[in-house]
Amino acid sequence: AYKLTNEIGSDKNVFFQYLILNRVYHQYGYLGKWKQALSYAKKDLEVLLDTLPVEHIRALRIFDDLGYIYTLQGDPEKANDYYEKSHILYRKYHPGDSAEIYVNSDRVAENYKSLGLRQDEFRLLSAAENYWNHLSSHKEAFYQRFITYRKLADWYNFYGDYKLAENYLNKQEKLFDSVSVLHKKTEQKALDRRDLLAIYADYIQLYYNTEDFNKAEEYIALSKDLLTHSNRYYIWDVKGEINLCFLQSKLPDNTLDESIGFLKQAIELALSNKERFFTNPTPYEIELAKRYSNSGLYQKALETVSEILESETLNDHLRFQLYCQKGTLLSQLTHDGQALISYKEAITSILKNPKSVSDFSALTLEQLKAFYTYDTLEGMLQIGHFYLQLYRKEHQVSDFQNAFNSYLLASGMFSEIYIGDIYNPRLFRFYKEIEQGLIHCSLLKNDSAIVDSSIEALENNASKLTWSKFVYNQTKQQLKVPDSILNVELKLKSLINYYQTKIYEAKEESNLPPDSLSRRITDLNGKLRKHQEFVRENYSNYYTRSSGHFSIEALKQQLNEDQLVVKFSFIDTDLFAFVIDKKQSAILQLSDKTDIKMSIATYVKDLSVFDSEIRIPKELSSLAKKLLEFNKNQLTILPAETLNLLPFETLIPDYFNSNVVIGYSSSLNLYHEQLKTVEDKENLTVGIFTGQDEHSFLGGNYLPSVSKEINVISKNCPSVTFYQATKADFLAQASSFKVLHLAMHSTIDNENPELSSLNFYNQDLLVGELYNESMDSDMVVLSACDTGNGQMFNGEGIQSVSKAFTYAGVPSTVMSLWKVDDKATAILMGSFYKYLNAGKPKDVALKWAKRDYVNSTMDSELKHPYYWSGFVISGNVEPFKVQENHRKWWLSLLIVPLAILFFYRKSKFGK
Repeated sequence: AYKLTNEIGSDKNVFFQYLILNRVYHQYGYLGKWKQALSYAKKDLEVLLDTLPVEHIRALRIFDDLGYIYTLQGDPEKANDYYEKSHILYRKYHPGDSAEIYVNSDRVAENYKSLGLRQDEFRLLSAAENYWNHLSSHKEAFYQRFITYRKLADWYNFYGDYKLAENYLNKQEKLFDSVSVLHKKTEQKALDRRDLLAIYADYIQLYYNTEDFNKAEEYIALSKDLLTHSNRYYIWDVKGEINLCFLQSKLPDNTLDESIGFLKQAIELALSNKERFFTNPTPYEIELAKRYSNSGLYQKALETVSEILESETLNDHLRFQLYCQKGTLLSQLTHDGQALISYKEAITSILKNPKSVSDFSALTLEQLKAFYTYDTLEGMLQIGHFYLQLYRKEHQVSDFQNAFNSYLLASGMFSEIYIGDIYNPRLFRFYKEIEQGLIHCSLLKNDSAIVDSSIEALENNASKLTWSKFVYNQTKQQLKVPDSILNVELKLKSLINYYQTKIYEAKEESNLPPDSLSRRITDLNGKLRKHQEFVRENYSNYYTRSSGHFSIEALKQQLNEDQLVVKFSFIDTDLFAFVIDKKQSAILQLSDKTDIKMSIATYVKDLSVFDSEIRIPKELSSLAKKLLEFNKNQLTILPAETLNLLPFETLIPDYFNSNVVIGYSSSLNLYHEQLKTVEDKENLTVGIFTGQDEHSFLGGNYLPSVSKEINVISKNCPSVTFYQATKADFLAQASSFKVLHLAMHSTIDNENPELSSLNFYNQDLLVGELYNESMDSDMVVLSACDTGNGQMFNGEGIQSVSKAFTYAGVPSTVMSLWKVDDKATAILMGSFYKYLNAGKPKDVALKWAKRDYVNSTMDSELKHPYYWSGFVISGNVEPFKVQENHRKWWLSLLIVPLAILFFYRKSKFGK
């Protein structure tokens, strides 16, 4: 028919020719003859564009078909060229046909993945999820959700957030039956097998990553059972079998020969089906090379990698990985010259313009292709390690510069991969490797510019959960956000709080199992995060700040002349510190070949027991001595790991007679934001909240010395006390006071920090409920026990009750590192508020309050650090405005009506 149309010369037959060509390439596609399909599809597009504009819907459908054909042929770059061109034209000329864009999103995302563009993949999948979740009328909505959930599960599995990955797999599995009934009856069994093979493969990979090998083997068995019904007629059966061989090769109990046998089986299957199904053996060949390398068979690994590199079909993302792998193998075989050539080839393969760069030490991230994957990150670190090793051998300055820049580039890649949540183990491992490289470079030179660059790089990589929550809740109150947008956030928060409370109250009483509740909370937290990202991007300058660089110069400008900021870091058991003052930065190595972590843990344990014998380990004495040599009196400590529980003032000789004061923060970026929050000194107004009755001495909330604590605070500064304060009372009244003082018990849940709580009257306030609150107070004082304790999170420090108030936007917190004595607390808090009211900086006020406590007792046992050193202050330590007596009197006129109203509500008349 097509040939006959060529014999008819009339222009009227052009459209008819298009229709025939369209059927021809589709029929070739149905027969699996994709080369012929591609040829006729291109011809069809050429014919169509002779008479119709490029934005015509028929042209866009051919663009999409070409994208599909190139995807199947294993050319993701060309495929996405067509898809992206189609998407641009759909958005511009057919905005009502958005479904046409998102129908292909799974294929486009898969191509991004193949090309190493994992952030583009994530952005597209997130947009597709949002689109299909809000569209139920489209005939493909169920199936598209099904696919999108699987792709997102795969992405989070790659990223290292295994909880979210499992959550998406669970959501996908729930849709399986709904999707199955959509298939034609004649194809249902085959298509169900396709979908189940994909689900099982994702579960196997997930459980490998979480090292739950028993579950992985269960899904391997299910996959084997499915494949017994396969005759290798369908592409998904063949690909499923290849992938299963690959997954079986990773079983931990395999011998080397068994693993290699599975991989060779996968490679043979891929090669034998390459012509028919475009199956690609390269990923399995790369895995085979890694297996040889991990077993010390470097020469065999090198031969395998060299053979793969001869392929003409490799994309630049794979080429970079392979050349880096080759360079590392050559280095291990002591062929440094050849290794250097391989690493240079690796860099050339990811340059946007290979001819534009001659100096690797000056290379920037902007000059590289956007391959932001763990594979490229690992390759860049391998280059850094190689050049650093070379510098130590030959002492060539150029090698040092190349090593240092490699680590900076790796840091930039990490920032592009990291999406801002709490670290997962995979992210943390790479962060520590970057940190190790930059610390070693800083130690080798100890030049202020190099140290500054290292600090900036590490801080821009640092875990940003606390910082982002703090800034968001600090700024949200000033944003002009429509009520409809705020109501969405409020609804999501309410649901999260509801399910957290359900878990907390009684798991056995809930109709839903705890796992189901946890999945709902995970899902809701994901929705809330995306919603808040939308608010940041559209209603404030937060978004640009969050994606911008941390500037150490900007931080230095905020420091005073007498201040030293100390950021600690552990590399294995060695302790290092970056020290920063207003003029310069330096790095210190504080331990060498000693287990300082054990010394810290033992010392902290002794401090937290009231009758222990206190001996400062010599490693810690040496640490304090090195810090004091800088002759700075205001120390701001950013602790790491076990140092989070150490009150540093106990290390300072004759601390109370010295001029040294100590404060804390968890990151430089957070501290930089905390310093901005109190530009004008505020009047000191204190809201005191306690769960116990003013006159009762009974009940689980009773603390014997709370009444004394409240009385001394009230004498020293303007305050209102809320006895038998409920959670609702606290949340309603908190915005009325610059300081919130909580005198009550706390409950710490180390397994689930969000279920830790403050024990208000009749109902506990969960830490998780504070995570998304916005509080306008300048300081929270938590005189409850253990409020600085909790579970340690990589990169974030301890997730404690006090950290929740930082999330809520409160710039200063006073917390306890262990269970404190309530009598000592009452004395200490009275003095603390006296000095605050006199206009002393918060850290000075706390130090002097501790000094007053020690001087107030003649009993040497009561001078033990257990009684006074447990309280520490974190964040902004600027003073409050000095209070005069007449101002107290005027303030009382304002707050007495509040107190009267509160007690009226509590009385029988109020009821």
